[in-house]
Amino acid sequence: MITDIEPRVGVKEITTYLGLEGWTPSMGGSIAEIWTHEEHSSENILIPKIEAASDFPKRVRLLLRDLSRIEQRDPDEISREISLVHYDVTNLRAQHPQLIDNSIPLTAGYDLFQAARKLVISSAAATIRRQGHFGKSVPHQARDHARHVRLGHTQRGSYILPVISRALPAAAETPAEDNRIHLDINVEESLFDRRVISTMASALKTLEDMAVTADRMPSARTVTEAVAEGVSREMCQALDAVISSEAVAELDVTFDWSRSMRPPGANIRNISFPKESAVIVERIAEQLKSVRQEREHVLYGLITDLHHEAEEGALGGRVGMETILDHRRRVVWFDLDEDTYQLAVRCHGSRKRVIARGILRLGNPPVMTVSYFAPDTTLMDSNVTAE
Repeated sequence: MITDIEPRVGVKEITTYLGLEGWTPSMGGSIAEIWTHEEHSSENILIPKIEAASDFPKRVRLLLRDLSRIEQRDPDEISREISLVHYDVTNLRAQHPQLIDNSIPLTAGYDLFQAARKLVISSAAATIRRQGHFGKSVPHQARDHARHVRLGHTQRGSYILPVISRALPAAAETPAEDNRIHLDINVEESLFDRRVISTMASALKTLEDMAVTADRMPSARTVTEAVAEGVSREMCQALDAVISSEAVAELDVTFDWSRSMRPPGANIRNISFPKESAVIVERIAEQLKSVRQEREHVLYGLITDLHHEAEEGALGGRVGMETILDHRRRVVWFDLDEDTYQLAVRCHGSRKRVIARGILRLGNPPVMTVSYFAPDTTLMDSNVTAE
């Protein structure tokens, strides 16, 4: 897994940003390019292409100055947008009516930073498998993931802590000798970052529905069902530590999805937890400690094999899905009912990534008892439907 990535204003980031803003290359070579915009016909933007050149920083400053003049915005703001064009930014904002100079007490700030780390770890753990309570069984990959997620500078507007996570577009797989599409291990591992933030958004939205929106205490069944959305005791504890603080009246979480990728299918943007919700969040955490439910693994991959039941009266079929297990490509087999099998057929035909959740039994081959199967919308809005 790549761990040395950090936001920067490089050639790739500049060209991605300009392309999203409607600029297109008109001429150039290996040293520099000229980009133009049909709405700014009198303007030309020069993009330096050799980052190792001694004058590259100067050329970038001139580029930012030109964009600032054209867009009528602060160059630092544009620079930040360019540097984050391939990143998802989760903003944790602690609010209090008596904040002084956009500051909060040291203990509250410490709790916010700790909560950010725990939210990332619990979300990463839930992206790998669904459990109501992880305890000491948090997957190593989840802890490792938290080590390369980055924090931005705190921002004005109450007290805002940006959590910066990589979001790289999926590279296209190339057909192997058997003309079948296979997963690229490096690509799949790089997509884990986006999937973690998507899990976090879904889980926090589910918690908001239970602890803020609902007009009653959630039932034991509702709490158990929330585990399937990524909610865990550890996530609840991370939230509770912040919203229970005397210095915090409300915790807002906003998701600024990378512009270089489509947002996840749910496209969750804003979530809020007022102080009053702390009691319910704490209660949910206690219930999750004792949830009796087999832990379910979450697998992402491509459908590679389809075997429809041909016997009279039989419905559904057996499916083989290529996924990544222990940094290796493996085909996991599972049975689907007729409607879900037909969905798998469409995903196979359109080469859409899918997600499967259920009880995984490792063997040769590995098999799964599936409780959920669908197109993977954590990366983009899928055009594969269940109809």
